[in-house]
Parts: sequence; C-alpha cells; structure tokens
Amino acid sequence: MFSNNNAQLIEMRDRSAKLQKEKERDERKQQGRERKQKSEHEKILNAIRERNIHLQKDPSIDIFDISSNPAGSCVQLNETDQTLTFPAVFLYPEYAQTDYVKTFHENTRLIEQLSVLFESLAPWDEEGKYTLDRIAIYYEDRREYELKTVSSDKTLLEVLQLPGYVVQLGMPSFIIMIPDSPFAKHYLKMHAEL
Repeated sequence: MFSNNNAQLIEMRDRSAKLQKEKERDERKQQGRERKQKSEHEKILNAIRERNIHLQKDPSIDIFDISSNPAGSCVQLNETDQTLTFPAVFLYPEYAQTDYVKTFHENTRLIEQLSVLFESLAPWDEEGKYTLDRIAIYYEDRREYELKTVSSDKTLLEVLQLPGYVVQLGMPSFIIMIPDSPFAKHYLKMHAEL
C-alpha cells in the first residue's frame, strides 16, 4: 500500500513537472511571437518615417490592431520589394457613404484605385453623378486646416507625402465630391468655417 502511494506521488510530481515545462515552453513561444511582431511593426514604422509620411500622434491608437479598423486590415510592408500597402477609406459626404479598401499599394495611382471602385454604379448614386470624369478628390490638410484637391494621377505615396497630410487611424482617407456642385460648395464653405 505504501509503495502504491509513493508511485502515485512520483507520477503526480512527474506530471506536474511536465505541465510546468509545457507552460514555460508556451510562454517562451508567446514571447518569441510578440518580439517578432514588435520587430515587424518597427520595420513598418521605420519605412513610414523614411518616406516622410506623417501618422496621427495618439498613443491610444494602435495602427496594427485589425479588429479596430473598419477595412479589416492594417498597413503592411512587403518584404520582397519593401513597399507599403495601406487600408484606405473614400468618403462621399453628399450621401454619407464610405468605401473601404483593404490594400492600397503605395505606388498605385488614385485613378487606378478609383477605377476599381467605380466599375459599376454605386447603389446610393441613383442619379449616376459620381463618375471618374466628374469627381474631385480632396484631402484634409492638417497643417492649414483646409480641404485641398489632389490630382487623380498621383500615387498614394505622393499624396501621403504632401505637406499637411496626416494618416488618421493608420488609414489614409479621401473625400470624393462633384466639384462646383451646390453640395461641394456648401461642404467646403462649412469646413472652412470650422
């Protein structure tokens, strides 16, 4: 009977030691994953700084948190060619609508991305006003606090490097309107008065 208890105690001790080793191994693996992820994030942030792209300065915002990004993605660095892709948002204030783009490559021209978005008539654009040849693209200049138009021939990177452009929430945003429309005139005036 005594030897049976000893055997059980030894077995329990061995099982406990094994579980402790597994727990320590799992913790080391998790720490390794976290170090690797932190290193990848630093590479991305360095690539952003090297390109003179300005990010919103807010410590409460994690630009790598996919769950908080409506586009369901975050900025990525392609290891092969060292290029960046961003999630992006296109805002249509006249209709209170948005388009989210999961991956907008830094070397893609705005017109190329908009061509994909405007392949077919948007359900909210019943009048068919929003076409590539009629729209204007605006960005918010955070330095001068005004909306400025940007050429659709510019690449995403060229736009992100413009003076006053600040990437909010890790996601470039663009406002799309019909220039000289009553709505655009009102919207621009309203924004200027803020």
